[in-house]
Amino acid sequence: MKKILFVINTMGRAGAERALISLLKSLDYTKVSVSLLSILNRGELFAEVPPEVRILNKNPSQKSILGTQGALYIAGRAFRQVFRSAYIFRFIPYAIVNLITQLKARQFKQDKLLWFLFAETTPVPDEEYDMAIAFLEGAATYYVSGKVKARKKLAFVHVNYHKAGYIKKLDHPYYQKIDAICCISEAVKQVFTSVYPEHKEKTIVFPNIVLQDEIRAKAAERGGFEDGFEGIRLLTVGRLHHQKGYDIAIPAFAELVKSGYDNVKWYVIGEGTERARLEKLIAKHDLQGNYILLGQRSNPHPFIAQCDIYIQPSRFEGFPLTLTEALTLKKPCITTNFEGVSDLLTDGENAIVVELSEKSICNAVQMLISDGKLRRRLSEAAGQIKFDSPGNIQMLYDMLSERGG
Repeated sequence: MKKILFVINTMGRAGAERALISLLKSLDYTKVSVSLLSILNRGELFAEVPPEVRILNKNPSQKSILGTQGALYIAGRAFRQVFRSAYIFRFIPYAIVNLITQLKARQFKQDKLLWFLFAETTPVPDEEYDMAIAFLEGAATYYVSGKVKARKKLAFVHVNYHKAGYIKKLDHPYYQKIDAICCISEAVKQVFTSVYPEHKEKTIVFPNIVLQDEIRAKAAERGGFEDGFEGIRLLTVGRLHHQKGYDIAIPAFAELVKSGYDNVKWYVIGEGTERARLEKLIAKHDLQGNYILLGQRSNPHPFIAQCDIYIQPSRFEGFPLTLTEALTLKKPCITTNFEGVSDLLTDGENAIVVELSEKSICNAVQMLISDGKLRRRLSEAAGQIKFDSPGNIQMLYDMLSERGG
C-alpha cells in the first residue's frame, strides 16, 4: 500500500484546511495509507480528520488559530523556538534577509518571517513516503521540500502568489525540489507560472474538491440565525483579514443604509486579528447592530442556507470554498471580480460580478434587493452548477504510481 504524507500550516477553519478535509474524505483507504502533520499544532479541523488518517501531531489542540488567542499562541511558539538550542543564531540572519527582500519588493508580510522558523523547528518523521504533499504555501512547502523523505513531492498553491506576498527570491530553492505544483484554478496557475516560468511544465490545475451533498446535509442541521430579524439578510463567511475586503464592504453597506435600505443586516461569520479595526470602522459608520461580526461558527452552512444574498467582497482568492458553498445552496451571490471568478461564474447569468469598490458593491446589493425576479433567477442558476471533480483523486493516484520523482 502506498504511503502519503499531507503537511499543512495549521488546522484552523479556513478555506485550504477545509479543502484538505474534503480531499481526505474522498480518498480510498484500501489503496493508500495516509498521515497528516500540521506545522502549528492547533486548529478546530483536527476534529474532522477521517479516522483512517494517522495524525502525527502529539496532543493536537482543537482551539482556534484565529483571533487574539491564536496570535498569542503563534507568538509564544515563535519565541520558544527562536531561543531553543541557540536557533536564534540561524534565524536572525534569515529574518534580516527576508525582511530586506520584502521591503525591497514592497510586500511586507510579518507572518512570512515566521514560516521558515516553524518549518525548520518542526520534528521530522523517520519514515520515507511514496508521496509527500505540502497542501499550502509557506511553512508546509518549505518543510516538505527541505525536510521530508519522499519518492515524490507535491506542493499546492491556493492563492494569487504575488498578491499574497510571497517572493520568488525566498521561495525559489524550495519549489526547485518539488516534483509537481498543484494550483487550485487556472487563474492561480497563470499567476504562479508568470513568476516561475521555469516550472511551467510541472505546474498543473488541481481544483479543490467540493462535497456538495455534504454541504446540503450540513445546511439542514439545526442552527443559523437566532435574532428574529425579518428583513433582508446579507452574509459573508471568511476570516477577518485584509484580503477579504471588509474595509470596502462596511462603507459600501453604510451607503446602502443611507440610501433608504434600512431593513437590511449584513452578517459576517469568521474571526481574525482584524476584528478590532473592523469594529472601529463599523462604529465610525454607525452600523452597530446592522453590520454584525458573528465570530467563528463550527457549522456556517445553516446561516448560508437562511440568508437572502451571499456576498464575497475579496481582494483576491484562489478557489473560494465559501462562494461555492453558497452557490450549492442556491443563494443569489455577489462577488468581486478577483482572478479566477471567470473560471466559476458568468456575470448576470449565475451571479453578479462587480469591481472591488464601495459604489459597485452598494449598487449590486440595491439591485438584488429591489429585483426579486433576478434573485430567483440567480438562485435557480446557482443550483445548476456542479462542482464534481472525480478526476482529481484519480490524478493523484496516477502521480503516485508514476516512476521517478
